[in-house]
Amino acid sequence: MKDFIMKARLCSICLSACLTFLATGCNDWLDVTPQAQVSANKIFSTPEGYESVLYGIYISMTESNAYGQNQMFGLMDVLAQYYDIYTNQSHALYQASVYNYANGDIRDRIDAMWLNAYNTIANCNILLEHLAGQTSEEFASGHYEMLQAEALAVRAYLHFDLLRAFALNYQDYPDAMGIPYADSFNRKIHPQLTSEEVLNKVVGDLKEAQRLLTNIDPCFDENFKDPIYHFVQPRDNGNIFESYRAYRMNYFAVTGLLARVYDYMGRPEEAYKYAKYIIDKADEGYFTFTDEYDLATDLRYRDVIMQNELLFALDGIDVKQLFYQADAGNNSNYALLDVESLYPDADDFRHYCVGESSSTGNTISYKFYKTDSGSSYAGKIPMIRLSEMYLIAANAAYATDRDEAVDYLTTVRRMRGASQVINSNTYESFLAELTTEARREFLGEGQMFYWYKRHGLPIPRQGAELTLTPAQTCLPMPANEVEFGDRIEDYLNI
Repeated sequence: MKDFIMKARLCSICLSACLTFLATGCNDWLDVTPQAQVSANKIFSTPEGYESVLYGIYISMTESNAYGQNQMFGLMDVLAQYYDIYTNQSHALYQASVYNYANGDIRDRIDAMWLNAYNTIANCNILLEHLAGQTSEEFASGHYEMLQAEALAVRAYLHFDLLRAFALNYQDYPDAMGIPYADSFNRKIHPQLTSEEVLNKVVGDLKEAQRLLTNIDPCFDENFKDPIYHFVQPRDNGNIFESYRAYRMNYFAVTGLLARVYDYMGRPEEAYKYAKYIIDKADEGYFTFTDEYDLATDLRYRDVIMQNELLFALDGIDVKQLFYQADAGNNSNYALLDVESLYPDADDFRHYCVGESSSTGNTISYKFYKTDSGSSYAGKIPMIRLSEMYLIAANAAYATDRDEAVDYLTTVRRMRGASQVINSNTYESFLAELTTEARREFLGEGQMFYWYKRHGLPIPRQGAELTLTPAQTCLPMPANEVEFGDRIEDYLNI
C-alpha cells in the first residue's frame, strides 16, 4: 500500500504542479498559457490520468497549510485552547492563542489556508469539467461516477470548512455574507454568497455525490467489514483505484459529512438521519470502536488514530515529520494544557493517546507522534470518525427522545472505558456533557473550535472560560480577496 501511495504521490505532484498553475489565485483563473492547456489535455487523455489527478487533489489537502498541520493539530487546535501557548509570548502561534489575527505571521498562515483550499477546489473543478466532456463508457465500470462523486464531495468538504472558519456562525447569523462558492473553473471571480446559499450548495454537491456512489462504491463490499480493507489491503480483484476507500470520499464519508453539515445548520432531523445511517452500518460491522489493547500496546504499534473508526482519512505521509519538527522547538511545540482535566478517569483508555515528548518532556498528543515503527497505523490524518456520528445523533435526539440521546453518549464513553454518569436534566447540562466528550475525541483533529463556535459556547482554558467576540470567531479573508474580490466581512460590523 505504501509503495502505491508513494508512486501515486510522485505522479500526482507532477500533475498538481500543472493544475495548480492553472488554478493559482481566484483572480487569475482565466490567465492560462497554451503550454499549460496542452499539458492539461495530455493529463486528461486517459482514465489513468483522471485518477492520478484525483490522487493529487487528496495529496494537496495533506500540505502543512491545510490538513497536514494548520487545519488539524496546528492553528485550529490552538484556537480551541488545547495547548499551553498563551503563556509563551515567543511561541510562533502565541498571537493566534490570543486571537490576534492581525499579526503578520498568523495572517500569512490564514492566507495560506485559504489559498490552498481554493487551489484544491479549482483542481476539483478542472477534473469535473474535463469529465463532463467524456462518457462513462470510456472508463472502467463505476470509475466515472466515483471520479465525479469524489471531486464534488471534496469540493463540498473544503467549502464547508472555509465557511466555518471565515464566516459568522450560521445559526446566529443565517443571512450574513459567507464565502465564494467556486463551482466552476472558467469563471474568473466567483460571487460571495450568504452562509445559507453556501450551505445549500454544499448539501447539493454532497447529495449528488451520494447519488453517484449509491450501489457502485466498493465500500459496500462485505470485505470492507474486515478492518484491513479500510487502508491496507487492496480489493481481491487487484484494482487499485477501487481499493483503500477510507482514504477517499467514499459513500460512508459523504453520508457522515452530510450529518456534520446538517448538525451545523441546526437541522436535527436530517442530522440524525445521516448519523444514524452510519451508526447502523457500524452495527452491521463496517466500523468498530477501537479496543483498549490497540491503544495500550507499545507506542511503536499503538493505534492512536483509532483507524477502524475512520469514515475518511488522508494519507499524511509527511504529517509525523511536521509534528516532530514543531515538537522539537521550544517556540513551536504543541505542549498540551491541563491534561488532567482532559482524561480525569483513570479507566478512560484514551489517555494512551497522550504522553511525554522525547524531545522536550512536554505532555503532547501522540496522534501524530513520530516513532521508528513501520506500523500500518502511521501517517493517517483523521477527517471524519465514527464517534462524531454518535455525538451528532445524541444532540439531535435530545429534544424528542432524551433516553436515546443519553444512550448514544453512554455508548461512546463505554467504548472508551470511561465513566458513564451523564447529566441530562436540561439540554444545557447535556450539551456540556457532549462538549466534554467532543474535546476528548477531537484532540489534534481541528474540529473543536468549530464545535464551540457552532454551539455558541465559551472556550475553556486553564480553569477559565473565554467568551469570544464575533470577530474572534472568524478568520479574516486575505486582503487581496477583500480588496479586489469586493468581499464583505460582516463580523466587523457586529
